[in-house]
Amino acid sequence: MSLLLVLPLSASAVVSDSVPSRKKVALVLSGGGALGASHVGALKVIEQAGLPIDMVVGTSIGSIVGAMYSVGYDSDDLATMFRTMDWTELFLDRRNQHHLTLRERDARNTYIYEREFYVRGGLDPQPGGVIRGNNVESTFEHYLQGYTDSIDFLRDLPRQFACIATDLVTDNEVVLTHGELVKSIRSSMSIPGVFTPVHLGDMVLVDGGTKNNFAADVARRLGADIVIGVRFDMGVGSDRHYRTLIDVMERSVGSDITRRAADNEKYCDLLIRVPVRGFSSGSFSARAINTLIERGEKAAREKLDSLILLKAQIGVQPQQNCTMHLRDIESLPGPEDARKGLIYSHEPNSIRASVGLRYDNEDVAALLLNGRCFIGDKRKKEIDLTLRLGLRSMLSLGCDLEPRPFKRLGVSYELWHNIHQELYTRGKRSDNTSYLYQHVNVKLFALDAMNFDCELGIGWEHYHHFNNLWNENSVVIFDPNEHYFNFHARLRYSNEDNRYFTRRGVRAEAQYAYYTDNFSHWKHQNGFSAVQALCQATIPLSASTHLRPAVQGRLLFGDDVPNMKLNAAGGMSHGKFLPHQLPMVGMGHVEFFDSKLLAASLRLQQRVVGRHYLLFDGMVAEQHDELRHIFDNSPPMWGVQASYFYNSGLLGPLGASLGWNSHTRKLNFFINLGFDF
Repeated sequence: MSLLLVLPLSASAVVSDSVPSRKKVALVLSGGGALGASHVGALKVIEQAGLPIDMVVGTSIGSIVGAMYSVGYDSDDLATMFRTMDWTELFLDRRNQHHLTLRERDARNTYIYEREFYVRGGLDPQPGGVIRGNNVESTFEHYLQGYTDSIDFLRDLPRQFACIATDLVTDNEVVLTHGELVKSIRSSMSIPGVFTPVHLGDMVLVDGGTKNNFAADVARRLGADIVIGVRFDMGVGSDRHYRTLIDVMERSVGSDITRRAADNEKYCDLLIRVPVRGFSSGSFSARAINTLIERGEKAAREKLDSLILLKAQIGVQPQQNCTMHLRDIESLPGPEDARKGLIYSHEPNSIRASVGLRYDNEDVAALLLNGRCFIGDKRKKEIDLTLRLGLRSMLSLGCDLEPRPFKRLGVSYELWHNIHQELYTRGKRSDNTSYLYQHVNVKLFALDAMNFDCELGIGWEHYHHFNNLWNENSVVIFDPNEHYFNFHARLRYSNEDNRYFTRRGVRAEAQYAYYTDNFSHWKHQNGFSAVQALCQATIPLSASTHLRPAVQGRLLFGDDVPNMKLNAAGGMSHGKFLPHQLPMVGMGHVEFFDSKLLAASLRLQQRVVGRHYLLFDGMVAEQHDELRHIFDNSPPMWGVQASYFYNSGLLGPLGASLGWNSHTRKLNFFINLGFDF
């Protein structure tokens, strides 16, 4: 199977004219990354003029637009795609969370970069790029349903189609007209050094824009009688300062490409030049996309009289509309509906390396490095090594065995070094402790599914306090060494569509642990127990406004509970400073509370525009050492908080919060840059 069609000088030997009663019309779309949004505006005017388009020839982003136009989408569908596409996710290798187990989703919402390497042979079979382009292929397999097998693009599509790539082996231009449509456009837009090349037989294919970014000559060779071209006018002049990296790269590598594109203009019967000055190939913001679509429409509308004249020259009656709309992008099922049930989330005999990075004004900067090795095909084994660097440093090593799909046994070891842990009492700093924490966990049974996981196991925990300072506000005294064994069970469910900016779904967690010092008793009496639970739902009020009610709590039962297992709350996320820590609205630091702690919260999530969000949180909480008296406090503890966040996608949530809590009676300001870990 080959994607390559060797083109003769005379295209009549290759392509039969499917419209013998009139002249064949080809549309040529240039490459340029985000600038391709202007193609959509130009197509809108061409459709309004009623011109027939029999063939589309595209390069890079032009191949994406051209392929979708060739299977029957119209300009409105393409505008919807450009405006709703998460381009950051598209151009990365981050896996779709709808196809992942809960454990894999946790990793996806922690690391900013992941890369797989194959164990056998020790080499990546497709080196030469930072990004594999897996999401590009899966996304356009979704959009191009029905045309994903090996086909003839000049015979089997509603409109004839061709795209341009470059073969690194021969340094020649390659015209793709046969094979897998998705692989072809993936080849045409593979920016060298950024995306891994597409290996096809003896060819190694990358972005066609490196050879022929405006392939009007190819349209002529393929038998087009009339060629309409759409390309970008960058407005390059002596007054351009070239202060950005993209400006410099586009200018330094683009001189020969620009000259070739200018030469190819002579093959066009009508050329639409779209002024795109002020934007670059990386301008994928919502504002930029809308502006580029408008500029493409305006540039084409200025040529409307010429389009009407060309319509007559083609042999089409003035009132005749030859456009076609065979597919509707809004009627496609969501990509999350494409696959259901349990799935495998990793390739056997591979290593996955991941990197996480974050900053906040409490933990300062933190770096997270992870390597996971997947061994075997049937009885899979997984070795996991994680290193965290920051004020809270951590080393973790684990090994899991999967005797049956999604069922696990395993053992893991964690070592935490907390250099500087501040604890508060009613808003006043009371303790400053440094400690080592060790945790050995043995999974006796674990089930890891798509929206559900559970675990039964035993564990050993040890705290060693090597520095402990306190003042008159302190209410706890730490033992130099605390260690205990536990029997535990955990159950989780989540079908949320996003961990940080949820639009739909429910999340629920429950866990129980029984603690002893010799597997049966705690200090010569019955052991103590901890029950922790969370349930939250998302209620859509509109497309951009959502309510997120939640209830959570932790209950301790038993006598003489060690200090490091007392109820702790504070901060914006679960387990930030202590494994069992609960978040508390308006409280940025950690405090210890009574043995029974319950809280209810409500979040109003408002998407302002694009990726910008405003969050408003409120919480009430009750605490007591006796469960039957937990609601006797009057009034209950409460907190409020207002936040602004930008959903960067790749780097995680970026923003700041301002809150107040009745327990501390202090304002709390918190900056968060990146995923939680």
